[in-house]
Amino acid sequence: MDYKQIITIWRELNIPKAVERNISVDINTDFIITITGPRRAGKTYFCFQLISRLLEKGISKNNILYINFEDNKILGAESKDLDKLLEAFFELSQIDKKQKIYLFFDEIQAVKNWDSWARTIHDVRKDIQIILTGSSSKLLSKEISTKLRGRVLNYEIFPLSFKEILNWKNVKYDLKNVSYSKDRIEIKKLFSSFANSGGYPAIISQDLQKENILQSYYDSMIFKDIVERYKIEDVNKLKALANLLFESVSKEMSYSKLANKLRSIGFKISKNTVIEHLSYFEDAYLFFQNLKYEYSLAKQLGSIKKIYCIDNGLLNTVSFKFSDDFGKLLENLVFIELRRGNEQVYYFRKNYECDFLIVKKNKVSLAIQVTKKLNDENEKREINGLLEVMKEHKLKKGIILTEEQEEERIIEGKKIRIIPVWKWLLEEKDLIQR
Repeated sequence: MDYKQIITIWRELNIPKAVERNISVDINTDFIITITGPRRAGKTYFCFQLISRLLEKGISKNNILYINFEDNKILGAESKDLDKLLEAFFELSQIDKKQKIYLFFDEIQAVKNWDSWARTIHDVRKDIQIILTGSSSKLLSKEISTKLRGRVLNYEIFPLSFKEILNWKNVKYDLKNVSYSKDRIEIKKLFSSFANSGGYPAIISQDLQKENILQSYYDSMIFKDIVERYKIEDVNKLKALANLLFESVSKEMSYSKLANKLRSIGFKISKNTVIEHLSYFEDAYLFFQNLKYEYSLAKQLGSIKKIYCIDNGLLNTVSFKFSDDFGKLLENLVFIELRRGNEQVYYFRKNYECDFLIVKKNKVSLAIQVTKKLNDENEKREINGLLEVMKEHKLKKGIILTEEQEEERIIEGKKIRIIPVWKWLLEEKDLIQR
């Protein structure tokens, strides 16, 4: 491994321009910064965005090092290699000692015993700011020993949001007048693409080969983030479970039912193995479980879960059933937007069902229903589900998200705001809950 060559390649690299992400990071902190998220969601380019900001502020590039540990030139690195890389960096760079040193280590989970090394550097070298990325949500729990607990500040990167896509496409809009804007047609066209093809940066930048690209992302998640990491022997069983989860998106599902379905098609699998494999999918940011809202934590954890997928493009590529169910695509998209904002999200079911509850400071603060269209067939069900939550939790306002409809209704003294999903996605959080 030629450490000096790796450093030289970095020194000669022109920092690529990146799409501005709507994520605020305090780059100068007493903590190790970690950036987690699914593969290809933009973690690397977010690092470049942070590096560009440092350079704009006058930080010397000599004080910045970026390494991707899934690069073939350094694949298989161990913690001792990190020491040698740092030695080569100090030897080749004219460090400005008046400034901090910034280490950007991409896909750090590929380095054996990296956490011990990071702790030592963090504790000993107060002039060094460490920024790490990883494709595992467990970068902060299972894969980090107690050595780093309390030393880490984490940020999540998901595929692009609708706001970020409009920014990338340079589409300007005035939120107050967007419903009547000349750009409304372009915004709705982009939203239709976003709802069906998702928000992965490579997908937004081109019209061709979308399915092939998304299939390759899915395969990488399965093989690199799950099969290799957790040493899965029966890949067919794992993929069969994934297929069932894709089919179950936005539906209530039980672990026992999933196990029974797999057994019915010839796979030997227990409920515990289903639970274990599902945790691997969550680690890789492929699927999320949404809990039923209960007053008891034990009941919440034991409740039947609802499943959602990280990206509508992946969902449509792997599960052909979803392309014709736009209402379910909208629901999945809304969950990911709420999860992206670090909201505490649940679903509600008693006499009726409500798709999403937002909980803040241990109190339900907002109820949201999602449907393609309110019509004679579903209107009573959707509104009753919302009203049941609003009455139980003394909420004055609720939201129904649709494809197109927009109006406000007062029903039984409760204000119900009906708004298109695309418009809701463009609102600020304080507007969403007003």
